[in-house]
Amino acid sequence: MPNLDPWVNQNEDMTTKTINNFENHLLSIKAERQEMIHPNSHPTYNKRQQNIIEMIEWVLEKYKSNKENTQQNEQVIINNIIQELDKKREIAINKKRKAVLKDEMLKYSEEEDALDYILFIIREGTGKLY
Repeated sequence: MPNLDPWVNQNEDMTTKTINNFENHLLSIKAERQEMIHPNSHPTYNKRQQNIIEMIEWVLEKYKSNKENTQQNEQVIINNIIQELDKKREIAINKKRKAVLKDEMLKYSEEEDALDYILFIIREGTGKLY
């Protein structure tokens, strides 16, 4: 039978709601991107969608493993993930600048674009747009 008393276990409900909001936000974006992949679409377009899906999966795995292994606040975990993604983005930008061949440049540019998108999603979902 559901708990009808709003005062009982109120703190637990608030933490699970924030966790579910972050995870649900990422999972909904992942589902949208999966629907955007079609066999008739351009391979580059499909590859970009697949890169975004893989990065969302990485963020979710990182988030869940940190949540289980540490007692850190959810916001601290999300901030650490954002910092890691920012570092990956800087690496992609530096590799793109050093790339001589056009194909390599395109690869790192796509990686940078996907990282930018994931960072935007996370920041938008947590209300930390800056």
